Amino acid sequence: MAVGYMRYGTFQNAGGDETFLEADRAGGKAFVAANRHNQFTPPTGGGVSVGVGGVGQVGTAGWSYGWGVMGSSIADGGLQAGVVGLGNGSANTGVVGEAHTGSAAWGVWGKSNQGYAGWFSGKVHITGGLTKASGGFKIDHPLDPENKYLVHSFVESPDMLNVYSGNVETDGSGEAVVVLPGYFEALNQDFTYQLTCVGQFAQAIIAEEIQDNRFSIKTDKPSVKVSWQVTGVRQDPYAVRNRISPEEEKSEGERGLYLHPEAYDQPRSSDINYERERAHEIIKSDLQKRAAELFEEHDAKK
Repeated sequence: MAVGYMRYGTFQNAGGDETFLEADRAGGKAFVAANRHNQFTPPTGGGVSVGVGGVGQVGTAGWSYGWGVMGSSIADGGLQAGVVGLGNGSANTGVVGEAHTGSAAWGVWGKSNQGYAGWFSGKVHITGGLTKASGGFKIDHPLDPENKYLVHSFVESPDMLNVYSGNVETDGSGEAVVVLPGYFEALNQDFTYQLTCVGQFAQAIIAEEIQDNRFSIKTDKPSVKVSWQVTGVRQDPYAVRNRISPEEEKSEGERGLYLHPEAYDQPRSSDINYERERAHEIIKSDLQKRAAELFEEHDAKK
């Protein structure tokens, strides 16, 4: 393939026509654009050197039976990135991923063997379901924030469970009324109760169950502090249409495979996504090799 260089650049307006470049070469490129200014240093905001720029309703588009667009960064450091999406307009979006065909379609796929497959700095909202192997919160330790983290696990349930709790003191007759949020009965069903007397031995019962978003407690002694907890199962329209099934049969293609084969001392080839990840690694390895060759090729011709 012939390689040409333009030292001073050029401009051409093709009007209503297209400019078409074609190559028919295994492992080759149809078009290469290089901007060598600061090419081996990360962008710092003081004028970014761009290899290829596109202007239009869609600035740059790629169509492929493999990867439509690939971005690869070969430098070390947290600032560098293979692909960056910036939404600079009002109510704009930085990156959009869509995949609508088949249950195994993934709009966005993040992978990391040592770091994080996804890192979100800010609020995250999910309109559909969320499944995970484990979860919790991780914060700077309140007693030693400079040197330690504090990590807690989520509380799990097979039901879409809401938990409410508090403390109340019964009056001189041993009675107390607990008022719940105004939306409680609209949101919840199948209530359960727990009562614990605090500070003295006493008996406590639910005198009247939840009605009109309140319930009453009765103790056998006056002025007893009672710690209470009430749970309810969600009954809002979304929850009713999207109940969680605690046990699911694996599909025909998933049987014999694992989400976490290492937990069962099984080989990586038993991972449900092994074939998909293996194909991804092969393509990625080849493209990274071609990217390295591209740098070497053009460095030799400077």
